[in-house]
Amino acid sequence: MFQNKHVIRASFVGLFLAILASIFFYRYYTIKSIVVESVLKQNTNITKFYVKNIWNKYVDSASLLKPKNLNDAVKDQNFKDFANESLKFLKDQRIPKIDIINIDKDVLLTTRDTELMENNSFNIFERINIMIDEYFLGKHSYDDSLKKVFNGEITFNIILGSTLKNPPDGVPRIYVESFIPLINLDSDPYAVNGAFRVLSNITEEWDKIKYFENRVSIFLLTVFSLFFVVVIFNTQHAQKIIDQQVANNRFLIEAREKAESESSAKTQFLANVSHELRTPLNAIIGFSEVILTEAYGKLEHPQYSEYIQDINNSGKHLLSVINDILDFSKASADKLKVDMIEVDVTKLASSSLRFVKPRADEAKVTLVEKIPKDHIVIKADPKRLKQALLNLLSNSVKFTPENGSVTLQLDKNSQENKVYIKVIDTGIGMEEKDIPKALTSFGQIDNKLSRKYEGTGLGLPLTKKLVELMGGKFEIKSKPNLGTTVTISFKCEDF
Repeated sequence: MFQNKHVIRASFVGLFLAILASIFFYRYYTIKSIVVESVLKQNTNITKFYVKNIWNKYVDSASLLKPKNLNDAVKDQNFKDFANESLKFLKDQRIPKIDIINIDKDVLLTTRDTELMENNSFNIFERINIMIDEYFLGKHSYDDSLKKVFNGEITFNIILGSTLKNPPDGVPRIYVESFIPLINLDSDPYAVNGAFRVLSNITEEWDKIKYFENRVSIFLLTVFSLFFVVVIFNTQHAQKIIDQQVANNRFLIEAREKAESESSAKTQFLANVSHELRTPLNAIIGFSEVILTEAYGKLEHPQYSEYIQDINNSGKHLLSVINDILDFSKASADKLKVDMIEVDVTKLASSSLRFVKPRADEAKVTLVEKIPKDHIVIKADPKRLKQALLNLLSNSVKFTPENGSVTLQLDKNSQENKVYIKVIDTGIGMEEKDIPKALTSFGQIDNKLSRKYEGTGLGLPLTKKLVELMGGKFEIKSKPNLGTTVTISFKCEDF
């Protein structure tokens, strides 16, 4: 983000400089394409009028075309008439200075006997600015301009920061020095017989453009400054937020790694403890069954028989819990393997119902069988599938009050190519928000009825893992006091 922050700021500054540069170059475009073009058009019209009404009248005079000596030309009456009419016409144009130049590059006439004088009162910054302007506007030498004009081209120079001598007022002005050919349209072919050199003052137009440019630049600089402050503030604020997010992410990653490590350690601990408990439990269950069968003699007191039965039942229950813990630990560590073979799910479902019936009878819960007569064969692990069904049926019986019912329903959808196994009870149910908790390891919904039977809270999460390991899908829907429906399904490729 540190780099991105500076990229954003640099881009913003670059955009602003690009806008300023556009304004800067637009000034030169405006001067060249609008101001100078307008001046050249005006001067060209003056030249055309002059050529038509005055120049062509005297152009046949040798003294005008190629005078051997200007002093001799002055004595020529034709030249005097030409000069009088020309000066009267040119001075009426109210242009700072107009020169008429013949083809020998001699100045025949001028409205002001003065030349431009460079102003030296500029400071270093103003001089640099003038140099930049001259570079972009272009500047030609006097000789180059005359060469072009006698080739029939109209050319111009923009002269910055100069004043006309005589009288020197010391005020620098901006001039356009235009060179316009004097063409005799009556000759065949057309011939350039002279040139107009016109100095036009464009200081006012220049100042207006500069004024507009300065105001726009100040406005943009103000707006840019405000936006730049906002950008800096926002990027700094974003930097803090992102830094905080990075820190939080790092903390969460560390917490997740720690939790995974602790979970792995807990799973390993449970697996180790479970293995250690199974050996004495098997001994307890085995010896209690030997005593119950009275293989070595009858129990003298009937109360002993009852106690041994409780010991046997408790041992079996504890062994079942330990087995669940072992299976869940293996499934969590992806070490629980399933053998996918063809299974007659119809027979397996009926067998599971018969296995749960004693517990249902004890809890006074009715078991309902909705299993088709046709045999439905799927690919699954028969041991794990039966374990999953027994977990679901036992769980439903456990949480169903007396006189309730638990239904095992088996359906085959030929169109979808799926088998649906549903366990539906009329038990206590649970809120939708409690379903994720019931599916977590050791998760139990705390209510009085849920404590009717002991349990570890591994039944549903273990069943879900077993079904998913076999490629099935596990879904659960429940509503308080209306019951719970658990659906497991297998895709068509599992047949």
